[in-house]
Amino acid sequence: MRERRTDEILTLDFNHELERVISGLSEREARFFKPIPETTEEEALKTIEILESIGFVRCPLGLVSMGVEKGLKCTIEGKRANETPVRQLDLESFFVSKTTVTNTQFEEFDPNHARTLTSSKDASPVTCITYGHAISYAIWVNDKTGMNFSLPIEPQLVKAAAPDGWEYSYQEDGRPIREAENVYKSYPHLYPEGELGSTLEVNDPRVPINYLGLHHSSGNVSVYTLGHYRTEGHWGAASDGAYVVVFGGNFRTCPHGSRIVTRGIIDVAAVMDTVGIRLVHPDPMNYVKK
Repeated sequence: MRERRTDEILTLDFNHELERVISGLSEREARFFKPIPETTEEEALKTIEILESIGFVRCPLGLVSMGVEKGLKCTIEGKRANETPVRQLDLESFFVSKTTVTNTQFEEFDPNHARTLTSSKDASPVTCITYGHAISYAIWVNDKTGMNFSLPIEPQLVKAAAPDGWEYSYQEDGRPIREAENVYKSYPHLYPEGELGSTLEVNDPRVPINYLGLHHSSGNVSVYTLGHYRTEGHWGAASDGAYVVVFGGNFRTCPHGSRIVTRGIIDVAAVMDTVGIRLVHPDPMNYVKK
């Protein structure tokens, strides 16, 4: 279980933190935060029926705790503490996809997408896409459907991955189980020749679903979160560039690397075969006319 004491959790105002994040976004990113008009209960229920029919599930409202007081010990990195301290946010309910976006789904948007050896099947997670590609895909889906899909913000992924306080998506604490997340050397007999790891299909039954019914909620591939940040420059540069947080483990991490508290930070222009997309959608019931 995450190492923390309840009386030491920093409680943050979610709306204030969200405004701070939005203030630094590009115009394209900010499109996902446009006001959603009020709706009737009947219309909301119709939208929910559509979401459930395409594999989305409601994540309930409530508190989510992020970060650790003491980082993960790692023989390579020393003491890993890239998200401290523990803090708490109060989230509204939302819908999240049970699976990550597949090659087939993404290639409806980009027929020229090149699959990799490590994610080559129709139902494999789409990879080797930049953060910008992920943003463009979500915008395209919204234009096509008239709905309000988005990349998830990081607190949403933390809440959807496991019950609050759990160390892993499939168990509260203890030692990690490779096969329960598809991390490094989980399924070597399935790897393409010359590869040290590979994705499984997005709904592969060998990996258990989590408490919401999500497949690969913290393994297989990491997924992009919404929002980027710029770093302070070095050696005379005004900035060292823009970066984005990716959440969860991937098939090349050690089993400890896919804990719920673990996050990665990559360049917005990076193209990696270990990072994919999971979409979220606002809960329509939150916008029903009072």
